[in-house]
Amino acid sequence: MIRLLTAPVAGLLAVLLALLPAGVLAQSSGPSPALWRIRDADSTVYIFGSLHILPQSFKWRAPEIEDAIASSDIFVFEVPVDDESNARQKEFIVKNGLLPRGASLRKVLNRIEYETYSRILLGAGLKPEHFTRYRPWLAAVIVGLAYVHRRDLAMLSGVDDEIIEHAQSGGKELRYLETVEDQMKLLVMGDDLDQVRALKRQLVSLPKAAMHTEDLVHTWAQGDMERFASLIERDFAGHVEAQDLLISNRNRAWVPSVAELLRSDRTAMVTVGAAHVGGPKGLISLLCAAGHDVERVGMNGAPDAESCGRNS
Repeated sequence: MIRLLTAPVAGLLAVLLALLPAGVLAQSSGPSPALWRIRDADSTVYIFGSLHILPQSFKWRAPEIEDAIASSDIFVFEVPVDDESNARQKEFIVKNGLLPRGASLRKVLNRIEYETYSRILLGAGLKPEHFTRYRPWLAAVIVGLAYVHRRDLAMLSGVDDEIIEHAQSGGKELRYLETVEDQMKLLVMGDDLDQVRALKRQLVSLPKAAMHTEDLVHTWAQGDMERFASLIERDFAGHVEAQDLLISNRNRAWVPSVAELLRSDRTAMVTVGAAHVGGPKGLISLLCAAGHDVERVGMNGAPDAESCGRNS
């Protein structure tokens, strides 16, 4: 499932919500990804910024996160990932992801660019001739994933998948902040010319972007969300409109859904991409601005800390 792989105009892999090639990242200490909590009368809401794709061997389940998962009876995610949603995603791609007959990426990329595109696909076990009619936005998604995950492209999964599996196996209530169509439309913003330019830039910058994603994953795993947010801000530098469309506007739209959970007299866990959580326009800051008392859950024995009034 292509869940908010962000826009090519912002540099696809720079903000792919932290993809990482399997086997690259060595963990030197126990995981401590950031977790927040809001309590109101008889309700508790956990906010967790996830990485949508991780190596299967990557350990991210800190004890505090395990406790939050175990105590929650409502689980909220960005979009559904069931069979019906996957079918709707495929339908969207068929309708919006292919160039007209007679058009081809061979005609918009120069020889070196197309050879790079083909070589990356071949390296992931894909046949380039099957991808010549992909629109630039979809080609950018495919080549980015093929470059970063060439060894496990067919088995991509992440934090969300594990939490969803837990919730479903326990018969828990699942809710979603957006539809598949809402999220897929984010990928097709801009015209074909803008997307071609973005694809060309991406083909040149893939090696640098891959190293950057490793930095993002390290930062996320250490729970350093201030630095993580600064890295995301740097990635969006010069692309404020894209940042608003992909991150900020959606964060604002999600705040009422979190507020509703606080009236449920139940415990809920909201899991969204880590790029949505920190920073001045992040979900934590917006919840603080809406009058909610948000606390950072202490990790590895550290005390909980008030989050409002400072950059989370």
